Amino acid sequence: MKWSELAKVRAACAYFFICPGLAYGLFTSRLPALKEQTGANAEQIGLLLLCLGGSSLVALFSSGWLIARWGSRLILRFSSLVLLLGIVLCGLTSSPFTLGVTCVLSGLGLGLVDVSMNTQGIQVERYYTTSCMSFMHASYSLGGVIGSITGAMFAGMGVGPFFNAVCVLGLYACFRPWSVPNFLNDVPVVRRANDKKEISHRVFPIFVVLCGIFSMLAYAAEGSVAEWGSLLLFTVKDASESTAALVFAAFSTPTVLGRLFGDRLRIYFGDFMLTFFGALLSTLGMALVLFSATPGTCLAGYAFMGMGLAPIVPIMFSRAGSYPGVSAAKASTVVSGLSYSGLLFFPPMLGFLAQHYGLENALMSVLIVCAVLTMGMIMLRKK
Repeated sequence: MKWSELAKVRAACAYFFICPGLAYGLFTSRLPALKEQTGANAEQIGLLLLCLGGSSLVALFSSGWLIARWGSRLILRFSSLVLLLGIVLCGLTSSPFTLGVTCVLSGLGLGLVDVSMNTQGIQVERYYTTSCMSFMHASYSLGGVIGSITGAMFAGMGVGPFFNAVCVLGLYACFRPWSVPNFLNDVPVVRRANDKKEISHRVFPIFVVLCGIFSMLAYAAEGSVAEWGSLLLFTVKDASESTAALVFAAFSTPTVLGRLFGDRLRIYFGDFMLTFFGALLSTLGMALVLFSATPGTCLAGYAFMGMGLAPIVPIMFSRAGSYPGVSAAKASTVVSGLSYSGLLFFPPMLGFLAQHYGLENALMSVLIVCAVLTMGMIMLRKK
C-alpha cells in the first residue's frame, strides 16, 4: 500500500514522539536494578531524579533559542541521539555519582527532544491544516508502555539494564533513516498587527493559571508513578523485579487509550464529567495502591490512575487556550511551564520524604494531590 505524503510525515513525527516515552519508560522500569547496581539509597535516588529533571528544565529554557538558530529538525535529530546514548550509558554506571552524570546527559536530551518534537507536530498541523497532536502524545505514551514492558521482560530474564537498553533502543534506532527525511522545515511565524499588544499582556486570568496548576498536579501524580511506582512494589509490596517493572506499562496503557479517544469522549460527556470523574478515579486508584498488600492489586490501582488522569492535561491546555482575551500561545506557555514544574520536581521531592518517613508514607502525598485535583475540577462545571 502506498502511503500519502501526510501519512508519511505523521508517522515520522510520531516515531520521534515515541523516543522520550520509550527512553523514560525503560529507565524507570529498570530503576530498581540501577539502584542495586549503584548502591544508591532512597535520598540519592531522589537527587538523581532531580539531576534528570533539572537538566531537562535547563534544556527546556534554552530550546527556544537553539531551535530559532538551527531549526527543530537538526535539534530533534541531535537531541534524540543524546537521549538514547544517555539511557544506554546509565546501564554501565557503578556508583550514584556516575549515574547522576548520565542522568544529566539524558535530561538534556529529554528536554530538547520534548520541545523540538512538539514544534514538528505543530508544523504538521499548520502545513496540512489537520489536527494530530492528540495522536502524537498518544505515541509518547505508547513509547512508555513499550519501554516498561520490555524492561519487565529483560528483568525477568535476568538481563542487566545495559544490554536491555542496547537491544531495545538499538532496534528503535534502526528506523531513523526512514523517519528523518520526512521532517518538515520550520516555517517562519507571520506576526499579526495586534501581536505587540498580546506580548505585553503579562497578567493572566486566574482561570488560565488554575488550568496550569491542575495540569501540574496531574503531571506530578504521573511522575510519581513512573519514578517511584516500581520501587514501591519491589521494596514495599514484595513484588519481583519483573512484576515491579510493569508499573509504568499498567499506568501508560490506559493513558494511551484515553488520549486516543479523548476528543470523542469530550463530545459525549463534556469536560466537567470527564475530568471530575477521571480525577476521582485516579484518587481511588492511588488509594488502592497504598492500602493493598498484593502487587497485582497495586498494578490494577495504577491502571485506574492512568485511565483517570489521561484526559485531564489535554483538556486543561484546550480550555486555557480558548479563554477569551488570552492568545492560545500565551496560555499554552503558562500551562506548559507549570505542568513541567510538577513533573520535574515533585518526584525527586518524594525521594527526600521517603528517606525520612518511608516510601509508602511519602506516597501518601500523591493521594492528597489526586484528591485536590478532584476538587479543583469543579471549576469546569460551568462553561
